[in-house]
Amino acid sequence: MKTLVWIASLIVAMALGASARANNLITDGDFSSPNQGGGWSIYYPGIDGWINTNNDGIEIGYSTIYGLPCANSACQQLEVNANLFDTDGQTVNGLTVGKTYDLSYLYGGRTSGGPDILDVYFGGVYLTTDTGSIGSWTLNSFSIVATSTSETLIFSSEVTDGAPSYGNEITNVSLTTAVSLTTATPLPAALPLFAGGLGIMGLVGGWRSKRKNTSASLAAA
Repeated sequence: MKTLVWIASLIVAMALGASARANNLITDGDFSSPNQGGGWSIYYPGIDGWINTNNDGIEIGYSTIYGLPCANSACQQLEVNANLFDTDGQTVNGLTVGKTYDLSYLYGGRTSGGPDILDVYFGGVYLTTDTGSIGSWTLNSFSIVATSTSETLIFSSEVTDGAPSYGNEITNVSLTTAVSLTTATPLPAALPLFAGGLGIMGLVGGWRSKRKNTSASLAAA
């Protein structure tokens, strides 16, 4: 029975995770398209909603060639420093003014090329500065309130004494509507049926156990 409960919990978690990905307002936040086949490419002026603002293009590559582990099924990321200390971003439309959204992304530092510093903005508001995290991913999470129906998420490399074409890696960029404690999260239709099945199995198991205990008592008498 414990195994069945664990399986049910796993299915619910996977369903909620899939739901969050489906509701992501960022286009190609894991940079899985186009597939790089283990290499990298630079797209001008950008691709899939991602735009470079200083005419240096958007560089998408396979994570391990930058010295970072795979963080998604495609194992791909954006290197903000394509050939220069770049500024890359994406404009998100269809927001509701005054509504709270959850923003998150992974930041990683390349294992060669010198120091990297990345400034992050949403809707023109400064959020944070990322640095370090060499060879590993660091999760960044923010709760933000939309002030316009259209806002731009910006990742901007600071000029350092490191190599301009190396570093400031990001992936798994997500912007979703914040879920309040009073808001019920709809589950796939199959899950209630599955949960109901588990409940019935639990009742049957309890009935069998009770029957065994009763039989044992009668035998003892």
